[in-house]
Amino acid sequence: MLIQFSVENYLSIKEKVTFSMLASNDKEHPGHLISSDKRANYLKSAVIYGANASGKSNILNAFWFMVDYVLTSHERQLNKLTGRVPFKFSEQTFLDPSRFEVIFTVNGIRYDYGFSVTEKEITEEYLYHYPLGRPALIFERKHTDQYRFTSDIDLQNSLKDRNSPNKLYLSTAANWNYDKVKPAFQWFASCIVLCKYSSLDNFILDFTKLRNEVYCSQIVEMLQIADLGIKSLQIKNPDEVVDYGLDSLFSENHRNYRNRVDAVHQVSDDHGNLSTYKLRMDEESDGTNSYFKLVGLIKDTLESGGLLIADEIDAHLHPLLTKHIVSLFNSAEQNPNGAQLIFTSHNTNLLDLDILRRDQIWFTEKDDKTAITDLFSLYDFSVRKDAKIEKNYLIGRYGAIPFIKGGIL
Repeated sequence: MLIQFSVENYLSIKEKVTFSMLASNDKEHPGHLISSDKRANYLKSAVIYGANASGKSNILNAFWFMVDYVLTSHERQLNKLTGRVPFKFSEQTFLDPSRFEVIFTVNGIRYDYGFSVTEKEITEEYLYHYPLGRPALIFERKHTDQYRFTSDIDLQNSLKDRNSPNKLYLSTAANWNYDKVKPAFQWFASCIVLCKYSSLDNFILDFTKLRNEVYCSQIVEMLQIADLGIKSLQIKNPDEVVDYGLDSLFSENHRNYRNRVDAVHQVSDDHGNLSTYKLRMDEESDGTNSYFKLVGLIKDTLESGGLLIADEIDAHLHPLLTKHIVSLFNSAEQNPNGAQLIFTSHNTNLLDLDILRRDQIWFTEKDDKTAITDLFSLYDFSVRKDAKIEKNYLIGRYGAIPFIKGGIL
């Protein structure tokens, strides 16, 4: 479960901003909360609004960078650049490190993890856990190569000797199967982040899973609820696949999905006679394809109690369908395992206190003089329970909207 994420000096984010899934003392929608035995509650979902180029996507991009670097840095060749992108409208930020911090829980145990990174190296890194309710150090790293350990000292010293300046120790130690870091590493591995830098093609429904009758029927049920006109799915064998001449343009996952999955529709003629017809998925609408690509992720995340982060999850989707997706995560019945959804959106229909709590609604705003992104919550405002949130947002009461200048388009 994600509790909090902070980032500094990355893309349009110069000063430290913090996104929190810790619930406020708002009493509305208690079903939207994950309760813990620590007398704290956490949010099941949250949405970020903001004008185009305000930086809302960069909050998610920053989280993706952190996740990706944890999962892959142990594979980096010596002296390969880290790929971090600092805030570019300041000479100093090119020299300063970018900082990433996250607080999360695994099996009820809290972990605090963070690192600072420049173009060439990791300048700081740490991991704490709270097995007895108090912070206990697993490792700490400063100035690239100065490590501190309080347990398994000989083992960890041998592991840090296998590390290099451009690699995260967490990544290296997990790759060598060090038990105390594996829960944290596995948490990062469980996060699904759909953003500019990650391809949705990598997460497309595995067509081999659809050969399982029970799994396929559950996916079809989700498609039917969305009123897409699909009655069933048909998964073709390899010898039934036809090459339509475009396969070289797509990834292997996308080729399998396009060519091996047909959507079955049922229609009636003028006399009321029913007939079934098949469409390849690339013949379906963009909205149908967008939802089809998401349903497997939504199903798996709800079942595992994981974290799904998506930039503009509602692209090509009807507002009511987006509302339905959010309701699945906020539902105690549909989300018994405490799965979490974080997404960006321009769909202002969700700005309704009958749908979301105040602390589930976040905004980004970019300073027009400094180009720095700020992040804040609706909870920071004094908002009445009967307030028209959508209307107030669109007239600029909370900021985070574009200022449209007059002139000729």
